[in-house]
This record gives sequence, C-alpha cells and structure tokens, in this order.
Amino acid sequence: MRLVPAAVLAAIFASLVQALLSPPLHTGDETAHLDYAYQVWTGHLPVFEDGLVLAPEAGSVPPVQWAAQHPPLYYVVLAPVVGPLVDGGHIVAAVYAARGLNVLGAGALVLVAAWAARRAFPASPLVAPVTALVVGATAWVARVGGSGYNDILAALLTTWLLGLAASSVRSGLTWPRAAGLIAVSALCLGSRLHTVVMVGVLVAAVLAGVVLRTAGLHDGRGEAVRAVVVALGVPAAVAATSGWFYLRNVALTGSVTGGHPDWAAQNLDRAARPVTDVLADAGVWTRLLAVFGHDQLPDVAVVLVLLVAPAALAVAAGIRTVRDARLPATERADVLILVTGATAVAATLAMQLVYTAGGGSPHPRYLLPVIGILAMLVAHGLVSTRRWLPWAAGLWCAVPLIDQAVWVAVSAPRYAGTWPDGSLSVTGAWVAWGATCVAVAVAVAGLAVARRRTPAPAV
Repeated sequence: MRLVPAAVLAAIFASLVQALLSPPLHTGDETAHLDYAYQVWTGHLPVFEDGLVLAPEAGSVPPVQWAAQHPPLYYVVLAPVVGPLVDGGHIVAAVYAARGLNVLGAGALVLVAAWAARRAFPASPLVAPVTALVVGATAWVARVGGSGYNDILAALLTTWLLGLAASSVRSGLTWPRAAGLIAVSALCLGSRLHTVVMVGVLVAAVLAGVVLRTAGLHDGRGEAVRAVVVALGVPAAVAATSGWFYLRNVALTGSVTGGHPDWAAQNLDRAARPVTDVLADAGVWTRLLAVFGHDQLPDVAVVLVLLVAPAALAVAAGIRTVRDARLPATERADVLILVTGATAVAATLAMQLVYTAGGGSPHPRYLLPVIGILAMLVAHGLVSTRRWLPWAAGLWCAVPLIDQAVWVAVSAPRYAGTWPDGSLSVTGAWVAWGATCVAVAVAVAGLAVARRRTPAPAV
C-alpha cells in the first residue's frame, strides 16, 4: 500500500474513533449544526433567537440557534442526508450519517493536503507524503472529522485553494487555475466566514506572483489579464454566492459575523478583555495552537513537541540550505510561498486572538483552515532529519495516537449509558483506533522505502 492512501485511511479510522465513541448530540454545537441542516431541508434558514426546531430526547440542546451565523454551504450538502432520516423519526441515525460524511471529508482532506504540498514544494518530493501523514494523524482533524461540524469542509476548501495558489505561483496563472481560484474562493466563504483570511492572502500571493513573473515582459500580457480577472472575479463570485447571507447577518444582528457577544456574556460567562491581555496570556496561545493534541496531554507539551520542535528543525534546515549555497529557497516562487504561508498563519492567529479578546473561546479547531500550511511546516522539519525520517515521523505520530488512546480510556466510562449501544460503541472505537495504528505503521513503512529511493531534500 502506498504512503498517501495509508495516511488517508489513518484519518478515516481516527475520525471513526471520535464518531463511535462520542455520544449522539453530545455537544450543543453538533445539535445546532444538525438542526441547521434540517431547517435547510425544510426550506428555511435558522434564526438565532428562534432556537432549534429539533427536539431530541437526549443530548445537549442549546437554548438558541448559535450556528445560525454560519453560511449555508455545509448544511446544503448535509440536508439531503439528514433530512429524510429526521423526517422518519431517526434523529440518532441522522447524527451518524452526518458524522459519516465528515469522516469521508477527513480522508479527502489528506489527499488534498498531499496534492497541495506537491504543488508548493516540488523540489522536495518527501514533503508531500509526510504532509499527508501529518494531516492524517492530526488530532483535531479526527475530532471534527468524527463530528457533525462544518470545520472539515472549510479546511478542505482552504487547502484546495492553497494548492491552486501554489500551482499559480510556481507554474503561472492559466485560465483553468484562474477559474479554480475564483470558484474555490467563493466556496470557502460559503462554508465559514473566517476562511476570508486564507482567501485574501492566497489571492494576493497569486497576484504578486504574476507581477514578479511578468514585470517588463512583453509576452506576459495574457497572464496579467488573467490576474485582473482573478482580482475582480473573486470578490464578485463571493458577493454573488454568499453576499446575500452576510447581508442577512447584518440585517439580523448588526454585524457581518452574525455573532451575539452580549448574549454570550450573559449566558456563557464570556467576558471581553483587552487584546494586550490576550496576547500576554500563555494559556490562550497554547490552547489555540494545540491542534495536534486530543486534550489529554498538556497543551504546552503538544505545542512544543508536535509543532515548535519540527518548526525549529525546518527553520534550521532552511538556514543550512542557504548557508551551503544550495539555493532553491531563494528563488522568487519559493520565497513568495514561504512568506504567504507565514502571513496566512499569522493573520489567522491574529483574527482568533481578536475573537478571544471579544469573549470568544480559543479553540484548536479554529486553526484548521491553515492546517495544510502547518502540516507542511511540520513535514519540512521531519524531512530535515534525513536518514532518521521514518523514526522521526513514527514518533511524531505516536504522540497523538497515545493521546487519543488515553482519551478513549477516559471517555468510555464517562459516557457510559449515553449511546444507543454503549458496549458496541466502545469496542468499535478501540477497533478503529487499532486500525489507525496499523494505517500509520503502514504509512511509516512506506516512508522508509520512499526515503531510500529519494535523494536528500533540498530544504
């Protein structure tokens, strides 16, 4: 079995652990997302103050429809799946059907991440399969991949957009790529508002790439025309497809985001605080950046071991490459891609810190729109270990796997009696976890073979 397919299976099985172990409608968020999809099925859009139309006999039911501020793309996809089941009185089956779609979405995310990494770093052939392995083992890919949340769709679309942008920067802005950039940008804003950061940064990178590539060239007029089409087409497509929804948010709530911070402050004990306090709060940073952990290991350990350490290796490898005059990283396209990735992550973090300052919760899943970039950074660090790569990648993957095993062991007795069949759910979760370990082991073994067949990476 090839490495990337094994990583896809790892993501699917890890997501199944979450889907099987977590009781139906365990969180109010999942209930609100399911209700949104059902309301779309009945031809309506939810309103925050009107609450939910679903009335499940068990589970968490929020007092308001707090998913109503999200654009409807995810729910349009979900509605034909959950709508008939809810109409038939099978709400629990609808939950598992929604989770099943997200499980498949997690696998698709791995494939798209590998493709995007190949487009971004063609000179380092091992980066793409290692990126796939990292995404496949990422804790919060599994956590939302096994839940009825809209984050997986948003991550899939932003990673797709990342690959299109990298292709354009590397190989030129063709008409098919221009059309793809416009269409996928519109889909991103149709899934979640905070994908706007990735859309803005990536489109700006494509336009900058065109300027750098065609400046002073008489034969660059065609690409310049396509750049203008992208610059005008992206906002036009977003306005045409989801602009009406964001105007609806403004009409209902007074803001484009559609949030209700006053209600949250009164009912969820969320208080606003100065941005400077948030910036100085180490707990906020470690919580937000703990996207690779399952919440059992301390956030600071997850961030240091799974993100900071590989990032430091990647930076050291880049410095070593420049020092040794092996200079692919100094080419314009390489520099632009690296700057774009750093900018996208920094802008996403800034947006989440402002959100937290306004009373929101710093949550690792909010970084999933940039998971492709973070995974490529980690992959570069692991690849830089060269002959130790299979061991480094295997040890890296072992941390979230062990973390997930602890989560299963801790959660099983806590959730006892809350599933339709608790014993089967726990057994199924352990079987899925074991299958995840096998898939990761196969991927690491494939990586060892690929490492022997591939020259040392340039970066």
